[in-house]
Amino acid sequence: MDTVKRRLSSTRAQLETVEKELGGWTPKTAQEGQCIDWFTLTLKEELGKLIRLSEEWLIRKVADHEEEKGRITEIFERINEARVQFEKLLFKGLTPSRIADHKYHLESNEERRVRREVCTPGTRVRILDDIVTWAKNTSPGSPNVYWLFGQAGSGKSTIAYSVARRFEFAGDPNDTIILGGNFFCSRQFEETRLSKCIIRTIVHHLALKCRAFADQLSDGDFETVNQNVRAQLEDLLIAPWQAAKLDWCPDPLYPPPHYLIVIDALDEINGTGGSEFLRDLLEVIDKNENRLQGLKFFVTSRPDPNLVGHVNSLKSKQLYRLEQVPPEEAQYDIRTYLVAELPHFAGREEIENLVALAAGLFIYAATIVKYLAKRGRSEQRRFLTMLLASSNSSNLESLSTGMPFTLLDTLYSQILDEAFCDFSPKENEWEDRRSILHTFLCTAERTSTSVVADLLFTSDYTDVAEKLLLDLHAVLYRRHSRVLAYHKSFSDFILDKDRSGNFWCNQAIHHRLLADACFRCMKDGLRFNIANIPSSFVLDVDDPMLADAVKENIAPVLSYSSRNWSYHLSAAASIIPDGLHVSLSDFLQLRALFWIETMNLLGLRGLCALMLRTVYDWVISSQVNLVTSVRFSPDGKNIVSGSYDKSVRVWDALTGGELKVLKGHTDLVRSVAFSPDGKQIVSASNDMSVRVWDKSTGDELKVLKGHTNFVTSVAFSPDGKQIVSGSNDESVRVWDASTGDELKVLKGHTDSVRSIAFSPDGKQIVSGSYDKSVRVWDASIGDELKVLKGITDSVTSVAFSDGKQIVSGSYDQSVRVWDASTGNELKVLKGHTNLVTSVAFSPDGKQIVSSSNDKSLRVLKGHTNWVTSVAFSPDGKRILSGSNDKSVRVWDALTGDELKVLKGHTSSVTSVAFSPDGRHIISGSYDKSVRVWDASTGDELKMLKGHTDWVTSVAFSPGGRQVVSGSNDKSVRVWDASMGDELKVLKGHTDLVRSVAFSPDGKYIASGSYDKSVRVWDASTGDDLKVLKGDTDWVTFLPDGKQIVSGLNNNSVRAWDFASLYIRETISDSKDHEKHTGWLLSPDGQHRLMFVPPELLLPDASNILTIPRSSCSSVDFTHSALGPQWKQCYNL
Repeated sequence: MDTVKRRLSSTRAQLETVEKELGGWTPKTAQEGQCIDWFTLTLKEELGKLIRLSEEWLIRKVADHEEEKGRITEIFERINEARVQFEKLLFKGLTPSRIADHKYHLESNEERRVRREVCTPGTRVRILDDIVTWAKNTSPGSPNVYWLFGQAGSGKSTIAYSVARRFEFAGDPNDTIILGGNFFCSRQFEETRLSKCIIRTIVHHLALKCRAFADQLSDGDFETVNQNVRAQLEDLLIAPWQAAKLDWCPDPLYPPPHYLIVIDALDEINGTGGSEFLRDLLEVIDKNENRLQGLKFFVTSRPDPNLVGHVNSLKSKQLYRLEQVPPEEAQYDIRTYLVAELPHFAGREEIENLVALAAGLFIYAATIVKYLAKRGRSEQRRFLTMLLASSNSSNLESLSTGMPFTLLDTLYSQILDEAFCDFSPKENEWEDRRSILHTFLCTAERTSTSVVADLLFTSDYTDVAEKLLLDLHAVLYRRHSRVLAYHKSFSDFILDKDRSGNFWCNQAIHHRLLADACFRCMKDGLRFNIANIPSSFVLDVDDPMLADAVKENIAPVLSYSSRNWSYHLSAAASIIPDGLHVSLSDFLQLRALFWIETMNLLGLRGLCALMLRTVYDWVISSQVNLVTSVRFSPDGKNIVSGSYDKSVRVWDALTGGELKVLKGHTDLVRSVAFSPDGKQIVSASNDMSVRVWDKSTGDELKVLKGHTNFVTSVAFSPDGKQIVSGSNDESVRVWDASTGDELKVLKGHTDSVRSIAFSPDGKQIVSGSYDKSVRVWDASIGDELKVLKGITDSVTSVAFSDGKQIVSGSYDQSVRVWDASTGNELKVLKGHTNLVTSVAFSPDGKQIVSSSNDKSLRVLKGHTNWVTSVAFSPDGKRILSGSNDKSVRVWDALTGDELKVLKGHTSSVTSVAFSPDGRHIISGSYDKSVRVWDASTGDELKMLKGHTDWVTSVAFSPGGRQVVSGSNDKSVRVWDASMGDELKVLKGHTDLVRSVAFSPDGKYIASGSYDKSVRVWDASTGDDLKVLKGDTDWVTFLPDGKQIVSGLNNNSVRAWDFASLYIRETISDSKDHEKHTGWLLSPDGQHRLMFVPPELLLPDASNILTIPRSSCSSVDFTHSALGPQWKQCYNL
């Protein structure tokens, strides 16, 4: 009853505080205002109920009244639901983890729950007092980081949970600090084992506690939410926190608030992510101490020897190693815990023996307590006697020789032996139980016994899984049907071959087993229209029976397989994957669309692209012979290559014969290069090393170490004295090529560095990164000289020309040329239809070659600025081009040779065209003129003047007698091609004209304008015949003359007709504008026929064809299977 009272009182106080804060919050948008109003109203209602409930006399006996318990539970659930919705609406861009919050286990309506417990009263008193004292000391000299580290099972998470609870719920009224945010890492859920989720979750919590911080945070766009830790810390925490502090008025009576951030169990983050996160966090905090005043960080993890020394060099930190707790204090705490949990053993010899066996490891004592919990006292004594007998003196002595897990291993082995005692390791039943155990620990998300049984065998094995879970209740437990491990140390034990013996789980092999199981389940379960949706006319949200249909038709094991097959596939990468390739091929060819349909019904279609990307990476990584990098030797006689098979190979460029295989790298080789004299080779690898080799002997000369992540790119300086390397650790490093010493570390990039190069004179270094920037550095002192910005996606490749220009290639499909001295962008070369993988200048610097994932290799030459317009000659033998370099050029279409350069325009050329007989050329320009040229001699024949602004488009009539031009002066003009006289001025457009064209019969002219219209004119009279509404950059007629095609340069192509074919569903967007929903409706407007993405939407009913950037689309419902017939569109 006292506990309930305290909980009610605490919750009431918190609600009153939150309500007060919300009352002073000024919303920035109407949506935010509605969100705040709704949340405030909900809190007021529930607060009123709590006040009334606390005043009732029945509260004194609430522990005895189920009805009152239910009322309290309902209030808490409504408050929690309101909070969840409020958080989602207010900061939905942060995508925080809910499971990682220390309060998560209190949310009773959740399926997934985490078991967390506070320290037993009377234990850990000194360390908790130390942490509380540190946290409450908000003076400027107090360290703002407290790192608690200790071995697995030493009680770190229990301490962290106690600290979080202490400053969240049960704080002293005189506290100077409150819990601002927390993140409890756990390997058992995906969102709690990813380092990228930590900062965004903490920031989310802090925003809900601190209004000034929330105001600053809500002004951001959360672009860095999926970037690296350093970028997240700067953009999501440091910058908004510093801005928030400026809003706090200095008042000695009301000092600014202080907030505690708790981060627990960083060692449970995937791979080395926990240590990398901690290093980044501590370094950023150390460098920004003044900017983070008011925030204190309490962090726990296992000890990392590489970090301890580094952290000791930082200024503002406090370290506490749990192993340094005096033995008598640790024994007292464990004794107190054991007596509290096993009171019937109080004062008995067994307690003292267990205290001695635990040797300071709380997980040892906790595991024994859980094991004994479901046994009678006689059975408990029998087990303790057996355990004590197996724990001989050599075990105890091992604690002093650096083997603290020997006793814990003995305990885990004892529990496993008893659970498996009915079978021999040679029996199938024993192996089946072990497979079930391994699956409990290896699933992508913790799941039920029935799903595990279905994955491995059939549902008939569910009782076997249930029995195993019961037998292993000391180390595994169930929460809402999901099987979880009490502590990570048990998983560590099972995954360590030397420690677990016969119970060892080879993760790679078992993940392969589970990947195969997922493919098998999907092969058996996926099908077209799996939820038996009766009609294509009904949206999912409008089908009240859909949720039940999904539950009925998508079994839990099929749901698990559909969501997690790619996780198991990628985790099986180290195994020879031939069988998996067959299963994957079968899945992608026959079942991928059914899988996407299933994922959509599960509400997870957004994960499909990410999962397929993971599969792509797995396929690539499993190709051990994949070549990653090739370079010619300076004399052109040899080629060096790097490969996924971890080797560097030297080849004869003339014969193709392999000359040498250089071995030493322990992971795939990403980049190779020759020294300028061709005598040495340098290579970079995922093993984080750079290696230098003797080309003639193949000997490894040096191993350059310093990078802390994959090394992605490497190059020699022009004089061969230095080596530069780029890495996923975001740094560029310069090395002495003769000694191997690290000379400089160039920092500035905020994501992986993917490409580096020296300038020809060796004075500058250029680097390209996934942070979307190209940076230029001073090679001698390491200073950052320039940051070249404007690229909209990751940079993949960079190169210098003769030192005056830099070229870059990017995921945004562009090749960009930059002025090396000013950093200005000179050109954006477009044409690739997929990411650009590599770029290079020709030796004379006049040509650029680029390669792309669109399977093309392009050589860019000729014009010295953007090419704005191209056209074929009528016979197809010549190509005409106009450019911003003010020239018009004629090319041989077969050889690519430049035939003529037509000069005369005084500004950029915008449009060019051949006459129908190929004898003349016309061009329009920013110089406001239209020029007519002799195509054979290149002579300028006439200059047509009349436009008062830039000429944007020109075209010949079909007979070649007239020329039409469009201009920024909003007019369309018709000229006599032979005389140069102006025949007509067509007016009607209200904004600049972008494109003009004659119809094939010469009777009509079409023009497209920025006024969002296409106009059709009578060519003989100049009358405005028709206005077609829609955005357009260019127009032309189709050969039959019955349709007009218009398009947007970066969007789509549309064909126009004058007959309405169907209507489109729209929703009101404003008073005089309608916004299309994307649904095409039947002629009566009653049924949805199909959904069309926004970029493909037809502007109005007269538009019958749309051609997007990557493909063309037309709509024909003649043979469609719609409505109730849609089930017939696929038959087995």
